[in-house]
Amino acid sequence: MSLDVGLREVGSGLLSRVRYAVALSRRTTPGPALVRLLAGFSALGALALAVPSSAIGSWAGMLVVLALGVALFPRSRWVGVVALLAALGWLLTTLVFGDPVTPLRLGALMVALYVMHSCAALAAVLPYDCSVPPAVLLRWAGRAGAVLGVSLVVGVGGMLAATVLPAFSTIVGPMVGSLVAAGLAFLLVWHVRGRA
Repeated sequence: MSLDVGLREVGSGLLSRVRYAVALSRRTTPGPALVRLLAGFSALGALALAVPSSAIGSWAGMLVVLALGVALFPRSRWVGVVALLAALGWLLTTLVFGDPVTPLRLGALMVALYVMHSCAALAAVLPYDCSVPPAVLLRWAGRAGAVLGVSLVVGVGGMLAATVLPAFSTIVGPMVGSLVAAGLAFLLVWHVRGRA
């Protein structure tokens, strides 16, 4: 008798969750849906770039499920887990499987990870049923594009410059790298304090 009552409660709980999900999907507006779709597709792109090119076909189902989790749960730790999996996958792909590190692939991975993170952060604060004016999305896209542009120039440009420079042992390289890292940390702290 108690098992029957327990199963009924579980069934009614599942039914109420399904009804809630259907009602939520009916109320969803295009703005938040677009941001969530962008988060999911960029997560899929980052994961696809991170796995070995020979294994994409066999891992496709799992990559889609992970990316779908980013689109559905942008406010959760799922986004961080997917970003971490993409970074670890990239390391394993390049170190263990020997896939070449090309500036194009590295830049594309960086763009996909940043767009995923940025879209998930915006989707986390947008209710499903809010009205988002196109100007807001365009301003957000402009800021994200500016960050990506600077990052690509500094990151991938630095990588390309390092391949052209002759290799010799000196202390200047680590010192310049440390100064650049300290400068970037200062800019980050200055930016955060300026907004507080």
